[in-house]
Amino acid sequence: MSWSELAGAALNVLLAIAATGVFVCTVADVVWNRRHGRAPFRVAGSARGYGPRQHLDEHRREGVGPHIAQRRRCAERLIRRGERARGPRTALLVCHWAAQTYEDWENPWAAWNAVFLAPLFAGFLAVTDGLAPGAALVIAAGLLLTALAVPVHRVHVLRRSARAIETNLDLAARYESPEEEPPPPRKR
Repeated sequence: MSWSELAGAALNVLLAIAATGVFVCTVADVVWNRRHGRAPFRVAGSARGYGPRQHLDEHRREGVGPHIAQRRRCAERLIRRGERARGPRTALLVCHWAAQTYEDWENPWAAWNAVFLAPLFAGFLAVTDGLAPGAALVIAAGLLLTALAVPVHRVHVLRRSARAIETNLDLAARYESPEEEPPPPRKR
């Protein structure tokens, strides 16, 4: 048996396992989302900037405090470093941002789905670009090893987000929302 035939057989086995893994993880992902009251298929983070959790920007009055992007960068830095915010307003933002990040990464099946999807790309390259089986097998193995970092990163993000919420929750509870009129409608 030549190297090319052996690599082709190994690639076929790897792609069959990956396709089965993607199917199982996708079904488990949908079931997990439904059990937790979420849409079956969802994009994590509300596309990071557009969505229901971006309500803090609506309450910002022009000329008062830093812009939402600056506050978000500050909150991300505090979450990454595990530090306590200086004020209740920033602590509230840190808690909201950490809670959103936690929710985005909470589903374990999404991370494992990425692991199984990675080798499939090499298979698609082999089929569409006529890539040699040996090269496709090496690429598939490299992508698989690289994708294994996703579940490890998920655990790190969940711990970091939980620690940020725990550190800042008492300070965020002291935030008193200023009684203000609703913001005027935006001009289009």
